[in-house]
Amino acid sequence: MKNEMRVFGILLFLLFGIIGCAMLREAPTVEISASRLTCNQNPEMVDGDLKTVGTFRAQGTIIKEFVGSIVKGVSQPLQYQRRVKGSLKTETLIRLDAPAYIAYVEVYPASTIRNLILDVAVKQPPNRKLSFETVEDKRGIKVEGTLPVRFQIKREIHYLRLTANALEDPEKVRHDDEEKKMWIPLKGAAIREVKFYGRK
Repeated sequence: MKNEMRVFGILLFLLFGIIGCAMLREAPTVEISASRLTCNQNPEMVDGDLKTVGTFRAQGTIIKEFVGSIVKGVSQPLQYQRRVKGSLKTETLIRLDAPAYIAYVEVYPASTIRNLILDVAVKQPPNRKLSFETVEDKRGIKVEGTLPVRFQIKREIHYLRLTANALEDPEKVRHDDEEKKMWIPLKGAAIREVKFYGRK
């Protein structure tokens, strides 16, 4: 019985020793320098300054109107419709100076961000488009407030694509009472900074 306990104790010691060594060997997570990041569409998102704000570029308008239809020669009642002219989708692309393992990124919002989606690509093949992989963590969430939101990446990447829905701009709404029509321009969501965290 004593021998069995001794063997069990030795095995337990070895197990915790191996786990402890593995934990010590794992490199600590550090912030990637802003100088290693490039974002042509929104340089403010990766300039290392939380006071500057980058805004997604929106290209679209929401049109709200009453639309009638005729079915089999019979006029149908007017129905209120809402449609998007252009695109509701906005995006920006961030590039690392070289492929690197990224544990997670933090997004510092400066406005509401609807349907925020992150995708990553390892490297751009010669004369070909980037092939993106999905980041499942918090996919499609609505971000409110100004606290940073962390997204787990846990892989080597070269590019990070952020996609979000545009927001309605209530200050620039146009009305046409005769046509019973309304145009609501779209504006992009705003981000103060996107910070990357990897290994030393």
